[in-house]
Amino acid sequence: MTDDTAAAVDPATALERTYDLAIVGGGVIGCAAANALAPDHDVLVVEKGQVAGEATALAAGEVTMTPSYSDSPEVATHANEFFHEFDGTREFSYEPRPSLELVRPGQAAVARRRVDRLRGEGIDIEFLDAEAVAAAAARLRTDDIAGAVKHDETGFVDPYTFAVTLRAEAEAAGATVLTGTAVEELSVQGGTEKAVSGLVTEAGAVRADRVLVAAGWRSERFLRDYLELPVQPYRTQCLVLDPAEPLSESFPMGWIPGEHVYFRPELNGDLLVGGWSFAEETPEDASGQADEAFRQHVAGLLPRFFEGFDRAGYVDGWAGVDGATPDTRPIIDAPAAGPANLLVATGFHGRGVMTAPVAATLVRALVTGEDTELPAQLFALDRFESTSPDFEFTSISAGDDEYEGE
Repeated sequence: MTDDTAAAVDPATALERTYDLAIVGGGVIGCAAANALAPDHDVLVVEKGQVAGEATALAAGEVTMTPSYSDSPEVATHANEFFHEFDGTREFSYEPRPSLELVRPGQAAVARRRVDRLRGEGIDIEFLDAEAVAAAAARLRTDDIAGAVKHDETGFVDPYTFAVTLRAEAEAAGATVLTGTAVEELSVQGGTEKAVSGLVTEAGAVRADRVLVAAGWRSERFLRDYLELPVQPYRTQCLVLDPAEPLSESFPMGWIPGEHVYFRPELNGDLLVGGWSFAEETPEDASGQADEAFRQHVAGLLPRFFEGFDRAGYVDGWAGVDGATPDTRPIIDAPAAGPANLLVATGFHGRGVMTAPVAATLVRALVTGEDTELPAQLFALDRFESTSPDFEFTSISAGDDEYEGE
């Protein structure tokens, strides 16, 4: 299924109703929230372009929640279980693959201590020395590494297929998805006690009991008149390379600390390399093509870490803009500092696809008041001492601080 095959929605008809929840943004987060609430709520998603047309479609599709949330394993478990259960829904598939966090020379002892600590906390993780890495991934060169930390509960998806499948499931449950329609502003009533009552779109106003803003890096700018968010845009890139011999079906995912890159296999045996993430001051003007500097960086890394890529062919390359937060984790909240009835899900820092099931559950809990075992405070806006969008950007692809504090 593609977004183009979805039935067109007449804006005039869609805007006549009053909704329990109106969602700004038809990316993977907006579609996941709609899917979670549509079975028993009247939900509208408004997207200025097409569903999954921006950051979602440009994502690498990695699902590395276990290493990303080793301090909150219940978050990782929630997401991982969703992907396994959702596998096979319509055209969506989840590809489980282990991940190897390569360890630089001189870091083996501290990596082992970290593995021992996390294993003691119940996380499925192990340290592999260089010889074991070579056995686990025959195409990885081990001359420049001391070993690797192996995470078994990881994998990848096609981001676009994931998002449009969520959309299809939401629509099947009764949600309305209005594409090609820009949202101009919130409808806000009241004086000192402001409350959101809907949206103003280019096609007209729509009434809603609650509004969720899930518009990626644009969320911060869209809400500036009502709420300050510590979210800033950053640009990240991907390349797909065709080796002389396709990678095996068991080749792992991984990342190289200190080099600003991660990698994963494609189902056809190609290699996707992503990262090279830096703050972007003018996101509207950012190039959608991979930089020459990134291409050259990857070209220098390939012969050091991979066998058979000396003459790898260039397949594709692209760049996209996402929203970052100071601690690299998203804001999923109904902030007390903002108008009543306003929900926010933004700042996913490149992890929107993998975090979508968590965001959907938290949004549902915020709307319904249902209990959830997820640690809501981990994603609350008030965890930040400052909510200014002017902060020092941290690249999660850099991997420079994996072992700090061990």
